[in-house]
Amino acid sequence: MKNHTLFQKFLVIGLFLSVSGGIIAEPHGDSLEWELRKDKDGIQVYTRLHESAGILEYKAISVIEADLEQLVEIINDVDNYPSWTANCESAEVIEVINDSTRIEYMTTAVPWPLADRDVVLKFTAVEHTEDYFEAILTCEPDAVPEKDKYVRIIISEGTWIFKRIDDDQVKIYHQFFSDPGEGIPMWIVNMFIVSGPYKTLLNLKKMCK
Repeated sequence: MKNHTLFQKFLVIGLFLSVSGGIIAEPHGDSLEWELRKDKDGIQVYTRLHESAGILEYKAISVIEADLEQLVEIINDVDNYPSWTANCESAEVIEVINDSTRIEYMTTAVPWPLADRDVVLKFTAVEHTEDYFEAILTCEPDAVPEKDKYVRIIISEGTWIFKRIDDDQVKIYHQFFSDPGEGIPMWIVNMFIVSGPYKTLLNLKKMCK
């Protein structure tokens, strides 16, 4: 029972790594090789070792029955992130910089004895057309004062890409890299890096249906 409890704690940490989005390999090309780790329910999750940090980053791909603008509305509804983003406890917009850029703040609850985490991200929609949407997320750890309750994540970056296939289908690319900070062994992070993005895209599929 004790070992099972520890397993659940580490799993929760791994799921938190799917809160945001890195640099998409398929549309833009990458030099490092990706490994397919999960292929289920029309969702493929790939990982590769991040060269400098020594932990895994992921790329998740799926085709969803939805209108592109429906997905854009979902990604812009920050307060509702906890309903579909794996292990996101709370989310809010801290500042709207302009029509395409905002500052987001998100938290996750991590089981005792590990400290809860929070992250501040700049969300920038770099392209938005009838058939294509791309948003880049970059870490802005100093944009919100640190809170005693949380360990601030200071390394995090991501990308969301939506590509219209036809009137009823959109292909999604979601990539993410993050260092969760002190107190969490990297081998634990790497063990559970696949579960979070799979759950996130599965939730998106259900929401759109």
